[in-house]
Amino acid sequence: MRQHNATFANFICRFGDDKVLLDYAYEIVIPAFTRDTYVRSYGTRTHYHFYEVEIVTLDHKSNPPTIALAGRFVKDTELTRYQVFDELLGLIQDERKMRSAPSSFFILVLNNHRMIYFPETPHAPDLKSFEATAAYFLQKRHQEYISELYDQARRDGQRKATKKALVQAHPWPTLQVVPLTGADSIEEFVRRYETLKQIDFRLVRPNDDIDAGEIFSQIRDLSQSLNADRTKITTANPDEGLDITAAIETITEATAGGNQEVTLNGVDLEGNNLSGNNESFQINAPIADVPPAKEDLIKTLYEAFQALIASETLKVPQQGAEQAARMQSLIDRLD
Repeated sequence: MRQHNATFANFICRFGDDKVLLDYAYEIVIPAFTRDTYVRSYGTRTHYHFYEVEIVTLDHKSNPPTIALAGRFVKDTELTRYQVFDELLGLIQDERKMRSAPSSFFILVLNNHRMIYFPETPHAPDLKSFEATAAYFLQKRHQEYISELYDQARRDGQRKATKKALVQAHPWPTLQVVPLTGADSIEEFVRRYETLKQIDFRLVRPNDDIDAGEIFSQIRDLSQSLNADRTKITTANPDEGLDITAAIETITEATAGGNQEVTLNGVDLEGNNLSGNNESFQINAPIADVPPAKEDLIKTLYEAFQALIASETLKVPQQGAEQAARMQSLIDRLD
């Protein structure tokens, strides 16, 4: 039986300097996932889209209730073979085409912008493809939203209304999906290095997480004061290599909140070049029995997510009073 694994990520969606996912969840974020007319094409034969995405309640008892967007991310493509092998005749030219639609299932928890990502089939679309598609749909929906506001302003007699002014008031969305990492996976990967030559830390401006305890919090504050949405720090020692034990501790602390991307470069124990990033040591949760029903799959994946939180393998931001109020306001609008 093929092993299935769920992975986890931080869904960092911002609208300019001050607005985050919840500020435009109703108007932009949710429609970007639930409108089935949106398609992102890669070339002429590959098309990405979300399928049967809906809003689900994961926990009715929490205050406010925990809700999420859940559905499938589909890669609709056409495969081509050019030759086959025959034991008697050898290689034979035989071009054939076949449609294929591998998929991944995802759950985006709106309360804490954490995401559960679950490849369902071989060759399922990966997290980078998901990020690119979601970003494209968010911008597409934002463009529609600006047009709706503009048309409404004109109907209300606001003849001086302009789309440029509306975009300034409602900035374009940006998105970064950062895989969440685990301490054990980080140590296992980093200890493969004979010489760890360089580490690049890329600080991503978070949603509205409180992350003052991070070792790079002062640098993040400086980055925000300069209105930067990302900042890169490089530490290197190409000749002697960086300290492996210290690197493990630093990477573990830096990536714990899901707001930093790390890239490693060096030489492994066999003398081969070895590179890695957050995806190399992301948290995985094996799912032994995959339920066929969508509702049961959501329950299984969310239980795995909760178990990792309970064991402190995975960290989620604590929701303050302001975030809770915005979450409750969204729930009221959806009812």
